Amino acid sequence: MRKQFYILLLTVLLAGVAAELPAQYVFTASGRLIRAQEALNPKQGSLTFFTHFDFNTIGGAYAGQLGNLVAHSIVTNSVHLDYAFTNNILVAINPIVYTDIHHQDAAGNVLERIFLTAKVASFGIANDYVYLGGMATVMLPLAQRWNTFGNPYSAGGPEVGLNFLLSYYADNLFPNESFNANLNIGLYNYFDSGKNISNTPDQTFLVPSNSSAITYSVGLKYPTTSVDLMLEIWGWAFFLEPPVQAYTRESMTFISAGVRLKPIEFLALTLGFDYQLTGREDKTLYGAFGIVRRPPNSPTNYTEWRVLFGVQFNILPIFGKTADPSLIDFTTGSQGSDIILRKLEDIGDDKESTARKIEELRRRRQDIEKNLELLRSILKETETQKKEEEKKPEEKKPDGK
Repeated sequence: MRKQFYILLLTVLLAGVAAELPAQYVFTASGRLIRAQEALNPKQGSLTFFTHFDFNTIGGAYAGQLGNLVAHSIVTNSVHLDYAFTNNILVAINPIVYTDIHHQDAAGNVLERIFLTAKVASFGIANDYVYLGGMATVMLPLAQRWNTFGNPYSAGGPEVGLNFLLSYYADNLFPNESFNANLNIGLYNYFDSGKNISNTPDQTFLVPSNSSAITYSVGLKYPTTSVDLMLEIWGWAFFLEPPVQAYTRESMTFISAGVRLKPIEFLALTLGFDYQLTGREDKTLYGAFGIVRRPPNSPTNYTEWRVLFGVQFNILPIFGKTADPSLIDFTTGSQGSDIILRKLEDIGDDKESTARKIEELRRRRQDIEKNLELLRSILKETETQKKEEEKKPEEKKPDGK
C-alpha cells in the first residue's frame, strides 16, 4: 500500500510539472537518461567518459544562387568526464568541443565553453524506493561569438545553474536495473548583463540586465540487460527574458525518446531524438533595430528536431568485480537471508549481471547485520534495565514487614 502511495504521489508531481513548464545540456557522463539526471550516483571510485554529437537541419533555409534551396545544419560535439569521490558526491567536467554558429566571419566555435558540475545524490527515502539529490553547474565561456540560431540562448556570461533531483525506482534492491521515473527542477542564471549579442561586426547590442530561467526535465527509463529505453519531456521557461535581439528567447518544451545499447559491461551507445512541442513563435526582433535573420527562410526561431548519438566508456572500475555465490553465508543463523534468497531467484544466467547483483546483495546483507547488531544491543540494555527495576521492589519487602 505504501509503495502504491509513493507511485501515485510521484505521478501527480510529474504530471503537474510537465503541464506547467517548457533544452538543457547533458551535464554528466553517468547517472542520467538523455537529458534528465537521476538522483542516484554511481558507486564510489567510478570514472566515466561520454562523448556525443547533436545534429539537426532545416530544409530550404536559404535560397541558392541557382534558385535552389539550401539547408541549414547545426552540429555540436561535447565530451564529458565524471568521477564519484564517494557514493554521494560526483564531479564532472564537460567541454563543448565544437558548435556550428554560421556567423558572417566564422562557421563555428571551437572549444566554445566548459561546464563544471558537482552532483550530490543517492539519498534514499521511503525504504530506498525514492532518492533525492542536487546538482550545481557553472559554465565558463571560452568563445568570442555568442547568440547563435538553433542553440540554447547564451550571451557569453559565466552561467550558473542549481537543480533539485528526484527519482523513483521500482526495485529498491537493484535500482540501476529497474524501471525508474525522474524529475529535475532548477534555476539557471545567464549573467549576461552588459554582454554584446550582435552577430554583425558593425553593430552592438548590449544586454541591459541578467536573464534567468526555470529548467526542468521529466524522464522515464526502462532498463534491461542489453538495452535501456528512455522517454523524456524537458525544456526551460524564462521568467527574466533575454533582450529582443536574442535568438531562442522563447520558453520551449521538447519531448525526447532514446535507447542506450550495452553490448559489453564498460561500453554503452546512446541514440536519442528531440522534438520541439512548444515555443515555436519567433519573438526575436529583426531589421534596422534588431538582429540579422539567420537563416532567412526558417519558419521558427529554433530547430524543430535534433538527433543525438553518444558513446559512453566506464573507465573505472574496468570490469565488474568477480563474485561467487558460495562466498555469501546463507546459513539459518544469517539474519535477512530469506530476503536475499528470494532476490537470487530473479537472477538470470548472465554472468556480469549476476556478479553485480551478488555484490549488491553482499552489501545489503552487511547493512542488515549492522542494524540487527544495533537492535541486539538496544534489547540487551532494555532487558538489563528491566531486571534492575524488578529487583528494586524485592529489596524493599523486608523493610515493609
